[in-house]
Amino acid sequence: MSKTKPIADQLRVLIAQAERKGITRYRISQLSGVTEGQLARIVHGDGAPRLDTAARIADAIGYQLKFVSK
Repeated sequence: MSKTKPIADQLRVLIAQAERKGITRYRISQLSGVTEGQLARIVHGDGAPRLDTAARIADAIGYQLKFVSK
């Protein structure tokens, strides 16, 4: 069994950390090109973003989406 979390779960954590640092969802939305509504759905667990969307969100808050081999 894999010990990695789904991308949506990891994004929720990263977005919450960014918000604690003072980066608003509005700012994340501006930087990533993802609507605030879509960010809210991700944060509330109402769906998972496509990989390109996840990468843009991660980039907007200072992270890089990366795949690594097991």
